[in-house]
Amino acid sequence: MEVKRCSGHKGHWECGEDYHDHMVPTEEFTPVATYKSGVDTRCRRCNKFYKKAHNPQSNPKRKVWYGLAGSQKEYYSLSKEGRAKIRVKANNVEWKINGAVVDITPRFKSEFGPSKPMTKRESKVVEGEKVPEGWVYIVQNPDVPWVLKIGKTWPDGIREIMSSARRFGRSELVYKFQFAEALKAEQAVHAILHYCNLRTLGYDDCGMELFKCTLEEAIDAINKVYSENDRPSLAVGE
Repeated sequence: MEVKRCSGHKGHWECGEDYHDHMVPTEEFTPVATYKSGVDTRCRRCNKFYKKAHNPQSNPKRKVWYGLAGSQKEYYSLSKEGRAKIRVKANNVEWKINGAVVDITPRFKSEFGPSKPMTKRESKVVEGEKVPEGWVYIVQNPDVPWVLKIGKTWPDGIREIMSSARRFGRSELVYKFQFAEALKAEQAVHAILHYCNLRTLGYDDCGMELFKCTLEEAIDAINKVYSENDRPSLAVGE
């Protein structure tokens, strides 16, 4: 039986359970006449995994890249440097709110620098897609009602957010709003309320999600954040 080594995709082999040495029978490869070997570099199973990883419908980041370039074909027609610029631009995509463009580039960085783990950890490959949807929430301390914490978390993250907030004092979940792209929604809300962020007001000994404003101002800012096919749905309380 003739075999050929499957290249897999970025260290992942769908065929790995059946062929631990990655030597796969050539009959499991798609014929490619232009290749010297006469078959594809990946077996059919790994090629299916590769195509799913590069499908913009299952990869939100690539969907944004292709949209900025015009199409998937135009994106890959760019030079390596051109594609890199597209990816950088995608990280700072501007949102339109009521017709006006809002810069959602993060404005503050931690004065303590990037965090590092105390122990070394082995990296593991986790299959599945990143979940962009989640909640943009408002948390309030009843003892300091004029300061609101406005942040974002994943669909099942509210419980952990409240557990963390209550370690330092009383905290109440006032409102939570669900978005398809919670991170961008949070950045847009922070941009609107930039004028009343405690860091903007001169306090450098606090978090970046704290705002000195009324609850009405915070809710109004969140309601302004929307996309053409995505309006936030409101849930009250915990």
